Amino acid sequence: MENFEREIKETLHNHTNYVLSEKKEIWNRIESQLNLKEKDNIKKSRTAKKRKIKNKLIGICVIAAVTIFAYSILGTNTGQAIVNQVLKYFEPEKKIVNEIEGKPEEQEVILQNRSDYIIYIDEERYKLVNEEGFDIIVPKIPLEERYPEVSMSILQVVDKTPEQLAAQYSEKLKNTFQTINEIETVTDPVNGFLVSAIDGNEWDSPINKVYIISNGKNGSFVFDLKYFLEAAEGHGARFYYMLEEFEIVEE
Repeated sequence: MENFEREIKETLHNHTNYVLSEKKEIWNRIESQLNLKEKDNIKKSRTAKKRKIKNKLIGICVIAAVTIFAYSILGTNTGQAIVNQVLKYFEPEKKIVNEIEGKPEEQEVILQNRSDYIIYIDEERYKLVNEEGFDIIVPKIPLEERYPEVSMSILQVVDKTPEQLAAQYSEKLKNTFQTINEIETVTDPVNGFLVSAIDGNEWDSPINKVYIISNGKNGSFVFDLKYFLEAAEGHGARFYYMLEEFEIVEE
């Protein structure tokens, strides 16, 4: 059994490398089909956004190619087992460009492969840990005590819909924050609901943003972002861009 599993991993690795080597050609074909050639005078922020779209399309092509290979060569059951291994080999790290505090910033982000989702984080600045049954992303170097909390927790609630949780978090924040915004329906950085609140207008005024999305079944994923007013364009923006990379992994 061990030899068989090793052969599966080696075969997947070799074919994945082949597909990755062809991704430039794959993108060129997609680009010509969609007419997405960039103009010289396009703004940097739009360039960064288009680069993200390009990376996602390339990722889809790679996954599709590996899936076809697995199912056609090794059969349905074994093929599915190989597809489940793709995340171990596909882009464990990559470079992206985001706008931070009004300027483009290149970041090297690392794949975090959890049992029910994947997300990329900037391990130079942050770390992902598990506390009390949920994952939380916090600064790699702890902030001084004079700063409010900076974190983004990720929690799956299997028995409550996004609508239910949005109403629940809205009531919860009313107990501790001066200003609570109406529940919003959002499509960016994720598709779902946003509950947001701020406590004051000083540099260290706490901000709490809660994004809630469907888990594709009967439950939800909750992303609880905490930072402060002065850090909105720093930590707040980085958390936002991390969420753009979030993907649910089916069991």
